[in-house]
Amino acid sequence: MTIRSQLITKSFPDLENVIKLNQEAFPEEERLPISELLADADNEHSHFFAFYNEEEFIGFAYSVTNETVFYIAFFAIMPHLRSQGYGGKIIDKLVEFYYPKTMVLEIERLDEECDNLEQRIARWEFYKRNGFKQSGATLDYNGLSFAILYRGNHFEKEGYEEIFRRFQEEGGFEFEIKYRNFCDL
Repeated sequence: MTIRSQLITKSFPDLENVIKLNQEAFPEEERLPISELLADADNEHSHFFAFYNEEEFIGFAYSVTNETVFYIAFFAIMPHLRSQGYGGKIIDKLVEFYYPKTMVLEIERLDEECDNLEQRIARWEFYKRNGFKQSGATLDYNGLSFAILYRGNHFEKEGYEEIFRRFQEEGGFEFEIKYRNFCDL
């Protein structure tokens, strides 16, 4: 398995695959239009990557970075390629690309009522297998709440918060980061 990456731009040849995957992978309330990601990725702090195994489109990741953290806002693998090791390989590529920064992302919480608990547990198990730890913090916005995970030596609280302050300054959404202690699953 040889994974390569390519930056996604407005003239990206597989843009239709990216749009379809975005629709499939993210619920409407969590999804941003690809046009917004493309507009925001055109700066020094954001990257919109497509990943391929030879010529086959595997998925994408949208990252925002600062001096200490790289935040993965969106990460998706094509449905027919999930559970085949691609996600872990892509995470490793991202960690290598952004080294020595801490990787941070959010997942749906496991400690709240939901109708997709099995899916949430599987997602957490995937990230745990790939070196992620729970930060003890949550991100809340638009009535949604997510557990914040990190991969690195420690959770870079200040770096993570700085990225969200930047989002807010740029006209983004209202959010709240809450810190609490809860057990590792």
